[in-house]
Amino acid sequence: MFLKKVLTVFKKVRKILLVSTKDPFIYGGDSVFINSLENELSKYFEVEKIFIPFSINPDLLEEQIEGLRKLKFDYGDLAITSRPFSYAIKHHNKIVWFMHHIRYLYELWDTEFNILRRNKEKYLKLREKIIQYDNIFLKECKKVFAISNNVKNRLEKFNGINAEVLYPPLPNKEKYFSQSQENFFFLPSRLATNKRQDLVISALKHTKENYKLVIAGQKDEKYFRKKIEPLLKEKQIVEKLEILDFVEEEKKIELYSKCLAILFTPFDEDYGYITLEAFYSSKPVITCKDSGGPLEFVEHNFNGLVVDPTPQSIAEAMDYLFKHKKEAEKMGQNAKKTIEQKNIGWEKIIEKMTSNKFSIL
Repeated sequence: MFLKKVLTVFKKVRKILLVSTKDPFIYGGDSVFINSLENELSKYFEVEKIFIPFSINPDLLEEQIEGLRKLKFDYGDLAITSRPFSYAIKHHNKIVWFMHHIRYLYELWDTEFNILRRNKEKYLKLREKIIQYDNIFLKECKKVFAISNNVKNRLEKFNGINAEVLYPPLPNKEKYFSQSQENFFFLPSRLATNKRQDLVISALKHTKENYKLVIAGQKDEKYFRKKIEPLLKEKQIVEKLEILDFVEEEKKIELYSKCLAILFTPFDEDYGYITLEAFYSSKPVITCKDSGGPLEFVEHNFNGLVVDPTPQSIAEAMDYLFKHKKEAEKMGQNAKKTIEQKNIGWEKIIEKMTSNKFSIL
């Protein structure tokens, strides 16, 4: 049935441009997202992926956006855009699968995670202009999809745009499995301010049980020096902590399979592949009440624990799962059922994105 629909669409849509911006040398969820979309679309269409270097430096934003606006793509039958400000390009048939805004000018504006918090007055006009740009460029798109309900809500709040939610599937989900429950918790995420690894590391000072915390991810050096290194001077922390650099996929999957549970405690995450990776590995997730995207999957005391964003609360959650391993195992089983019931797959996404209701001229 799906192939039949694709063949019908293929009569009018053959060539698809996949356009996104990118921070050079940074490989995170954004890159995984775009590469996965390219791989799946390429099974049915001719796809050209274009990554455009783009810095989130506030002093460079306007110049870069003006440059993107001058790019007119007359190629292909459909342009799928995503990361800001890829949707500024001109194309006769443009849609967007929206990942996030320039976050420090939006939902992070009044938080400690705003990189401009000490200079807000100086950049107030820039904020107004960027929101105006988003309003114009996003409303040019024939359809706006959002990667999560959290992102959808931001689009409604800040831009008055009603987006349709399409959860990105996890690449290679069949590779994830559960092997054992060893005495360690796993935190796999890029080490950065809004990912709040320091919160979890600080929790080790308050833990009462004997286990380890394993952290793996690419480092933001400034964050690491300022927030992590001071904590590494404390003996009680160092004894329980292992920090790995960016690990290969095979090693990461092994750590998922053997850990007791996953810790994922970001501030207001857009979506978060880590939750999906944990659930496909049949592992419960400890997350926070203000963590955003993970809360669309994690149910307290069912497939994980949702706690206050404090070291003490996180420590209590870790101790609890360590002392109640059977319950942790049951939560992990529930996690696997949860993600399977969500039925997050590519067929629906490709069908929606190439639907002749909006994308066929």
